[in-house]
Amino acid sequence: MRERGIRMPLHEIQESVQQIALAVASVLRVEVEIADHRLLRIAGTGRTEAGILHTMAGEDHVYRSSLFDGQPVIIMNPGADEKCRPCAHYGNCVETGEICCPITLEGKHVGVIGLLAFDEDQRARLFADVDSILRFLQKMAELIATKLKEHLMYVEQQLMLEKLRVVMDDLDKAMLTVDQANRIVEMNQRARQFLEMPDPALPPAMRNLEQEERWIAAIREASESGKTPQKVVLQVGGADKAFLFSIKPIQLAGTTREWVIILDDVEEVVAIARQIEGLSQEKAFRGIVGTSPLMTQAKEVAMRVATGDSTVLLQGESGTGKELFAKAIHQAGKRSTRPFVSINCAAIPEQLLESELFGYEDGAFTGARKGGKRGLFEIADKGTLFLDEIGDMPVYLQVKLLRVLQEKQIVRVGGTGQPIDVDVRIIAATHHDLEQMVATGDFRTDLYYRLRVIPIHLPSLRERREDILTLANGFLRTYGERLGKELFGFSQEAQALLFHHDWPGNVRELANVVEYAVNMETGTWIQPERILLPAKRESEWREKVEEEAPLDSLHLKKREKIAISQALQAASKANQGKDAAAQLLGISRATLFRKIKEHHLSGK
Repeated sequence: MRERGIRMPLHEIQESVQQIALAVASVLRVEVEIADHRLLRIAGTGRTEAGILHTMAGEDHVYRSSLFDGQPVIIMNPGADEKCRPCAHYGNCVETGEICCPITLEGKHVGVIGLLAFDEDQRARLFADVDSILRFLQKMAELIATKLKEHLMYVEQQLMLEKLRVVMDDLDKAMLTVDQANRIVEMNQRARQFLEMPDPALPPAMRNLEQEERWIAAIREASESGKTPQKVVLQVGGADKAFLFSIKPIQLAGTTREWVIILDDVEEVVAIARQIEGLSQEKAFRGIVGTSPLMTQAKEVAMRVATGDSTVLLQGESGTGKELFAKAIHQAGKRSTRPFVSINCAAIPEQLLESELFGYEDGAFTGARKGGKRGLFEIADKGTLFLDEIGDMPVYLQVKLLRVLQEKQIVRVGGTGQPIDVDVRIIAATHHDLEQMVATGDFRTDLYYRLRVIPIHLPSLRERREDILTLANGFLRTYGERLGKELFGFSQEAQALLFHHDWPGNVRELANVVEYAVNMETGTWIQPERILLPAKRESEWREKVEEEAPLDSLHLKKREKIAISQALQAASKANQGKDAAAQLLGISRATLFRKIKEHHLSGK
């Protein structure tokens, strides 16, 4: 039993102690009194019975001595014995004799038991054979100590059970224990919810025992099938409900006494998996910046298909982020822990592209590596292969690629043996118009339709001008940190230059322009002269601004009005709304509306 400090709760077993006192009094025909270590009367017979659960203050000196010394005390002449001197009844005691001894538990004196005589007959019986009476009294003290120990062990067990119940009820899994008869012994709150049943502690008449037995029998049968994961369908509330489960035996002395069963609601597991999948997808696509409708649509499609294995075709101009999308699709999918392998079909000479993709055998050609080499299809096995610029792949290789997509096998260059199985998801990308290439015979029709199972159009920056300043500010932070420069942003004129440029190189060109500006800027705001754009475009913009408003000569309010007017016109010409105009000005949409009203502008 665990050490319990000074806690010696004899009063917690008062009923048992009183029964012992009555039994002893009946056998010895004397009165019995039992007190705890605080000298609170726990039990009593005859004259002492009325004082049960009252303190013995003023009349506890003999008991106190026995507790302190840990020895029996025999009083032949109460009221005259020297040990009785501190008592208030010294010289006038109603007792005619007393024998007491301590109740000891694990070295601690937890109480005292006394035999009392109140007349000469009782005194004669008490002292007729003192040694025998004392041995009997000590046995009764041991019996009480044993009862207390059993009680403390029971309390500790109940405390442990209550702790387990609290922990079990806090689990997000259903847990229950069952006995040899397939009946539920214990179950947590989650299990009661899942199975829609009351507490198993209720009487059998209030439980559906037949249903419980059917459930447990079904679980045992499913566990014996050896299938993984273990799944069972139980009828709950008149409907079938699917659970994943595990069952483990509880053994005692080498014998299985009960079983622990843990249940998971399949619907909840699927819902949680989808939630986690959504979070991982969100993380995977976090690096793709843009809130424009076209970019949002592209991301939504990509996220939706990421978890599958269908072939994806990314189509968009150079610099629109095709490889970024391919990586995000891979990272958000079930192959994320497997390799992501990419190859630019336009960057490798035709004669080498085949061996890069499919590998080669030893001696396949002059200069071939001894022992051969694995191709990218083998390296990407169980993962994703990104074929960038697929439109530049030679037609004869298109035939081999089509065969791989159909048969999921490759043959190395120079190979004559057994084909090699590969499990690869293909994501292809191109800036070419593949439909036009199919029409001219430069791209195989069958391969085209194999690749464009999931076509995703990646918009150019011209098609999503509202994302330009968001991207530019992101690049500004990145390059500012990299170069150790503290920059607050772009001036309004610099923002206008960025907004109106057509960006033929798309995001890649924008990143380069911002990196140049960060390198060149000496102030805290990027000025228009740091924006390195084609000279013609820049001069046209500057001339237009100067024609409409010679900035050096204008009053501040007039400058503000002209700037707002120019931003509204620029947004309108780009078929954009007031959000784009507000971004161009570096203010919120609400502020823009307030300024439009303040300057009496039409807002068109």
